[in-house]
Formats: sequence, C-alpha cells, structure tokens
Amino acid sequence: MQMIEQTLDSREVSGMVRKDHSKLLRDIRTYIEHLTEAKIGFSDFFKDSEYKDCTGRTLPCYRITKKGCEFIAHKMTGQKGTEFTARYINRFHEMQDIHSEQEAETELPWFIRRFRGKYIMLFRDFKSLTGVEICGNYTAWKRPDKLQGGLDYNGWAWHTTVKIEEFKKEYGFDYGDDKCMMYLYPHGIKRALEIYRRESGKKLNQEAYDMIKDGLKAIEPPKKEIAVNQHYGLPVRINIVLGEESMQIENNIEIQNI
Repeated sequence: MQMIEQTLDSREVSGMVRKDHSKLLRDIRTYIEHLTEAKIGFSDFFKDSEYKDCTGRTLPCYRITKKGCEFIAHKMTGQKGTEFTARYINRFHEMQDIHSEQEAETELPWFIRRFRGKYIMLFRDFKSLTGVEICGNYTAWKRPDKLQGGLDYNGWAWHTTVKIEEFKKEYGFDYGDDKCMMYLYPHGIKRALEIYRRESGKKLNQEAYDMIKDGLKAIEPPKKEIAVNQHYGLPVRINIVLGEESMQIENNIEIQNI
C-alpha cells in the first residue's frame, strides 16, 4: 500500500515536466543504465510498470518514487525545473495529507474523495493505482460494457470558473492541471474494477485491486439488521370455519396492530 501511494505514473510526470512520454522513458532508461554501471540500485527511484492504451496495446511505463522525481528535477534547470519541483512536491504532499486526514477522521484511503456530498475517485488516481486510463479504455462508445456517463462517472470543469486555491480550500484536494476533473462514482469504481480484473488477466495488479476494493468497503452504508421476532410481512395461515367444514387460506398478509 505504501509503495503504491508513494509513486507517480511516468505519464503523469511527463505532463508535469512538459515532455513527451516516450522521451521521458528514454531519459529514465539512460538514468537506470548509469545507476546500474555505478552499482546503485535504481528501484528506489524508478520501478518498471506497464499500462494499456485506448487500442488495447500493452505499453511500458515507470512508477516514479519521490526520490525519482527529485532525481529528474536535478537534471532540469531554469523555470521548467522550478515548476516541476513545485508540482511533484505538491502532489506527494497532497497524497500524504489526504491519507493522514482521512485516516484520522474516517479511516478512508487517500484516493477516496468527498465532492459535493458524494464519495468519488478521480480518473487520475485509478490510473495511478492500476496503470489503466479510464477515458477511452472503459468509456469507448462502441464498447458494449462501457461505463455510463452520469451513472458511473462524471466530469466537472472548474479551471475557467474557480481558482485552484479556492477549490482546494473548499474540497480539500487538488487534481492537477486538467481542464476538466473526471471522476468515478462508487458504482462506477465497482464496474471499472470488474472490467480491470477481466481484461488484465495474469497481469492484474492484485495489490492495487485489493486496495481499491477495501476502499469501497469503507464507504459502503451499514447494512440494516432485521429483527428475528418481527412479524411484519411474513406469511400467515388463517383457518376459517364454516359450519362443519374447515377451509385453510394461506397468503402473505402484513400484520398490523395485533
């Protein structure tokens, strides 16, 4: 759990550094070669991973730790380096702050958010945990089991109307630079997990899957217990005696004020 929480997808980092993902992968592979030659373990910085694109292809990516982000930042200079440093520090602090606050208050995992009175999970966080891009992969129009907009997921554009700091102050989290915040409702999280398990097969990240499932359990409403001695709605037998003949009538009758 801690490993997943403390890494960022290289695709997200490529957006932070404003560099094409393929070029970032090339740079990371070079860093890994240098670290290997120096006999320095690279897993503290970069971890091999993969994801599926919208066509179903399995492509490589990396899980980048905070140390890895620091490593990349040291390779950058000027304004871009400053911006990236601020972005990745904010991102890691956001995950840690949300995790700490929710653990203290409601024991919810960091990726479960509260937005306008409802529990949600950002597309970004689902991708961060599973490596799967929801948009396109699970929402394609031709797909028979696609997630349904408005029922399973939704979006909310706010960059044009609400300032980042005001949004974070009101809702307690910041989802980055996307123009529209795309998110899953609990029902959509369940359906996305079903698709993820079915399509990932042997490559399923069981740790991430279990982590999200546990998060769903934490927000499920408590089940109502039915008292054993309650008679309402139970089948009742009524005997009606007419003269010397006896007739039995069985029916489901709701007993009230007996």
